[in-house]
Amino acid sequence: MFDLEEVNKQFPTNYNESMNTVFTQEAARYNILLNAMTNDLVKFKDANRGRIVMNEELERMGVSMMNNEVPMQWTEEDGVGFLSIKNLAAWIVDLRKRMAFMKEWQTEGTPKCFWMSGLFEPQAFLTGIKQNYARKYKIGIDLVEFEYIIMNDMMDASELTEPADEGCYINGL
Repeated sequence: MFDLEEVNKQFPTNYNESMNTVFTQEAARYNILLNAMTNDLVKFKDANRGRIVMNEELERMGVSMMNNEVPMQWTEEDGVGFLSIKNLAAWIVDLRKRMAFMKEWQTEGTPKCFWMSGLFEPQAFLTGIKQNYARKYKIGIDLVEFEYIIMNDMMDASELTEPADEGCYINGL
């Protein structure tokens, strides 16, 4: 879980750096998901031990986990999770990678290259990139359009030593 008070101190709202807002919003969304997962799993464990009544929702969650499916309350459609079509095992691996990306962002600062598919709301990220550009050049955000330059696909994101001069580097599409 992210300490949101600490996150807001580390990444305060800044007119010239919209990625601070993107990070704080992403951290809050991950906290909601992790909190829901923790609460659901504790309830499921207690129900299996007979400490609380096994209700229909907990039973469906158990069946989903036994079938290697992400429980509905953790999915993007019905719950608090991110959009994914992966099975539960792959989803958990993906969640761990997403959390590692977010923790690295928190400890190392704004990334030089963003793992776009690791974000809950890539649309908010793209808007943040446009906001940074529009504010830097003092133009309306509605006048900003994206230009995409495909980099060498053999290049690893960790090889980048500096952030992009304009816009940003992304990977994970």
